[in-house]
Amino acid sequence: MSRALQTRVQMDWMAVSSYGSGTTSSGVVRILKDLDTDVLGKNVLIVEDIVDSGLTLSWLVSNLEARGASSVEVVTLLRKPEAAKVEVDVRWVGFEIPNEFVVGYGLDWNERYRTLPGVAVLAPAVYS
Repeated sequence: MSRALQTRVQMDWMAVSSYGSGTTSSGVVRILKDLDTDVLGKNVLIVEDIVDSGLTLSWLVSNLEARGASSVEVVTLLRKPEAAKVEVDVRWVGFEIPNEFVVGYGLDWNERYRTLPGVAVLAPAVYS
């Protein structure tokens, strides 16, 4: 996506999770890797892979706003409207999908299936 941006940007990343090795959010958000950049006074674009319950993303947006970001916008590849537990403003959505656990194209279950070339539903028999 960064190739398509028409403006100069400063990129950083953080890893946050509320899943652990399960397939549903625990509701407890952990920062696995924090930003190296101060967001005070900056416009922040969160590039998300999937919006499921919205709990992690809602926490992240609030966290960045509390750090003094001028604005926080969200773009996501996938969103599961049926799984939403909290309302999160997602400005751009690639695809809305059913409430099933998906893997591939960077999405994983228990650090597996991330390198699949496309997005696929993980059979419940695999993780049950």
